Parts: sequence; structure tokens; C-alpha cells
Amino acid sequence: MAERGLPVKKSATILIVLGVVFLIFSFTVPPYMVGKARALPADLDLSIVSDSPQGYIKTEHLTTAPTADIDEIAVRVEQTVEDSSGEVTSEVLDQVTLIGHSRFPSLDPNASIEGTPSDHTDEVREGLHFFFPANTLRNSYQYYDMVLGDTEPVDYVSREGDIYTFYQHRRFQPVDETTNYSVERTLEVERHSGIILNNHEIMIFHEPDGDREVEFSYTRDTREQLEDRAAGITDTVTTARILGFLGNTLGVALLLIGIFQTGIFRTRW
Repeated sequence: MAERGLPVKKSATILIVLGVVFLIFSFTVPPYMVGKARALPADLDLSIVSDSPQGYIKTEHLTTAPTADIDEIAVRVEQTVEDSSGEVTSEVLDQVTLIGHSRFPSLDPNASIEGTPSDHTDEVREGLHFFFPANTLRNSYQYYDMVLGDTEPVDYVSREGDIYTFYQHRRFQPVDETTNYSVERTLEVERHSGIILNNHEIMIFHEPDGDREVEFSYTRDTREQLEDRAAGITDTVTTARILGFLGNTLGVALLLIGIFQTGIFRTRW
């Protein structure tokens, strides 16, 4: 009886060990995959191009780099605006450190911007601008305006599938002693990744000689590029959840079968 019991106990031990391994896998690897996919990468190199009915082309070259703090990412954006003749009419350099998991600016005074009415160096910045948090909620978020150098809420207004639409309308905000500024912006955000798929802005500068209006939206190529990036993140999250479910299910099943084979549930008479 003892010899016959040894193979059973050995197989039970193997099943229990395998069950534990699968459970450890399901509680570690999939969450790591999700966290990695949703965190802001430290090696981004994106060119976001917007066109305008007025003939302007805006290009934002965005790069990220790691910092000394593990969850903080340095973001550098070089923005140029060209008119219909190809002449550069505006150049802006924006630098800020973001918290990798939330995409909000860090609490340290490290934000700077050059080429706008709100130029500053080494200031604490508030509000989102280039990214929304992964797993975006149907809430209002503080949004940073480059022209004014401050933040106001951008409000959730609608949903189409996994695309959330946010809206903001600021009216007659003072830029300097002679100019006011109004802006109406609509942001389309893929909710799983927090990637802004389109930013439609209508900016009006109320100047002494009259109003000057400029309207921008992402180009088709830029939208497709961002949609592909968002889809990659979503696919990774989906794969991680499937692996987590399978690992957990297999782990529990093997653990229960192994425990049952040990005979501890058998009734002794």
C-alpha cells in the first residue's frame, strides 16, 4: 500500500506546485504587463501635425526621457507653426516633467516654456496637456493652456465606444494690455490608453484692429498614428487580462486536484 501511495503523492505534489506557480504567475506577470503598458514611456519620439483652414500647419515634436526618479518622465516638445507659404510664424519650446502613471506634472518647479505670452522657467505646473491618464474617467480634468499659462477644467461630454470626448470653452481671457483670447477645444481621448486622438481648437485673438481666428485639428496621418499606438496599448492590456484569467483558473484547478489526490478529504472508517 505504501509503494502504491508514493506515485499518487508525487503526482499530487507536482500538481500542487504547478498550481502555485500558475497562481504566482497570474498575480505578478499580468499586472506588470498592464502597469508597463499604461505607464508613460521614457523613449517616446512623436511628431503630431495639425492643419488649419487658414492654411497654417502646426508640428509638435514630442520626446520623452527618463529622470532620476523612477516614476517621473521628462517631456520636451518643440512646436512650430508655418503659414501657407511655408514661413515659420511661431516657435515654442515646452519642457515639463510628468508623473509616469498619472501623466500630471510633478510637484517640483521644473516646467518651462519659451515663445508664448506666458513664458516661464522652473515653475510648478498644474493640469494635463499632452496626455490623459490611462483608464481615463468620465470626469472633468484640469487642462493647461500654453497661451495663458494656466489651467481650467476640460469637461467630459460624450462617449462613442472607447473614445471619450472632452470640451472646453474659455472666453475673453487677457493675454496682455491690448489683446484678449478665446479658445474652444474638443479633445477625443482613447480611454484605455489616455492618448489624445484628436485636438480640435478654435483660437480667437481679440486685438485692437479686430479678431484674428486660427483653427487647428490633427491631420489624418497623425490620428492614424495615435490610433495605432492606442490600439497597441489596449491589445497588451487585453492579453494581460486573458493571461491572468487563465493563470488563475489553471492554478486553482491544479491546486484543488492536487490537494484532492493527497487523500486528505477521504473519509476514514
